[in-house]
Amino acid sequence: ANEDINFYMPSDEQVGLAVIDWENWRPLWIRNWGSKDIYRQESVEFVQQKDLSISETRARTLAKMEFEAAAKSFMLRSLKLGISMKPNNLWGYYLYPDCYNYDYNQNPHNYTGSCLDIEIARNNELNWLWEESTALYPSVYLETALRSSKNAPLFVRNRIQEAIRVSNVSNSTCPLPIFVYTRPVFTDFNQEYLSQDDLVNTIGESAALGVSGIVIWGDLNLTLSVNTCRTLDSYLRHTLNPYIINVTMAAKICSQALCQDSGACARKNWNSSDYLHLNPDNFVILMSKNGKYAIQGQPSFQDLQQFIEKFYCRCYAGYNCEPRVDINDIHYISACISEDICVQVSLNSLSNVEASSNTSIFSFTPQRNITLTTHNATEGFQQTIWNNTFNVSTAGHINAPTNSSGDLKITDTHSFSGSSSDEMKILDVVCLILMLRNLI
Repeated sequence: ANEDINFYMPSDEQVGLAVIDWENWRPLWIRNWGSKDIYRQESVEFVQQKDLSISETRARTLAKMEFEAAAKSFMLRSLKLGISMKPNNLWGYYLYPDCYNYDYNQNPHNYTGSCLDIEIARNNELNWLWEESTALYPSVYLETALRSSKNAPLFVRNRIQEAIRVSNVSNSTCPLPIFVYTRPVFTDFNQEYLSQDDLVNTIGESAALGVSGIVIWGDLNLTLSVNTCRTLDSYLRHTLNPYIINVTMAAKICSQALCQDSGACARKNWNSSDYLHLNPDNFVILMSKNGKYAIQGQPSFQDLQQFIEKFYCRCYAGYNCEPRVDINDIHYISACISEDICVQVSLNSLSNVEASSNTSIFSFTPQRNITLTTHNATEGFQQTIWNNTFNVSTAGHINAPTNSSGDLKITDTHSFSGSSSDEMKILDVVCLILMLRNLI
């Protein structure tokens, strides 16, 4: 394991995400159902082989105790090894915590998304894991049953809320960062990309709840042919990239206005439908023919007031930020997510922006229905208005073995920050993730 970590993560200084992909079995005995029940069966048989006179009931009791003790030891040793060797990386396990709120198929009309009390109690049994982790990596992958569904945001926000609860276990004054895993396609139909509504229900929900970032994960089949690559490229250029830019900028403006850049905005009512979105009446996102993006516009007084009314400031660890409560205390906004994507405005100049008439405009209405108005393009720019988007991080997985040898297969970890000064090339980043996935 030491050699693998050093080979795939050679830098001791690089800051990034270190995600252990642990899906073959679960550390709690009760959660190893279905195909994972084989681990319980083999554990019972192992106990019986050591004492042929033992009863079935006693064998299961001992097997559960031994299995959970070994699982805890193995998972903690893996974490501690990684943290000791690469302390600048944020170590945690993919899909942890989970709250198993998957009953949207069985109960679609009365689905609330809530995590059952029994699952919360079981997550409490894993406090040893939360106390040793340096980040959490829950998943909000969508199935087609949640496509543009009112149940999708309920599914997502409850899973994230449970991660937020767990993040405070070790130290409530310094909670663990949360990076939410999402996919650009549906898990049960990977030929269909998420729509704008679906992105709002995943990335938009995550941003509004104040998580640290998003990990977008994909499979090699998204780039198997020229046609699939072109489809992915079009999706990134016209749907995902503008969405990410929108939410990232909205989150940064809110952070600066409400938290003075020392915290993240999060919903006052976590179970509401308030989002960190740019106002489409005041902003346009521009994309040139060479794929570069820019933002035109500035927030209005009403936009900033909405942030203050619907969001609170969750201070960054180590910061004692004083949330603003009066819009008159805001004198200047200067937010950038790349060298070319900035919003800079003084308080006295806040006003609405009018889009040029010589543009192609794609607009989200508040109801998320898309309307399209086409005009003559000018200066090589296609102009797009969105009222939805956030800050994305991408990471490779660290694959855990199915046996107990302790060997780890590790892929390098990469992160994409909305505050980077480099030109945004999200297509390259996503393709990198796809290639990493294929190597595992």
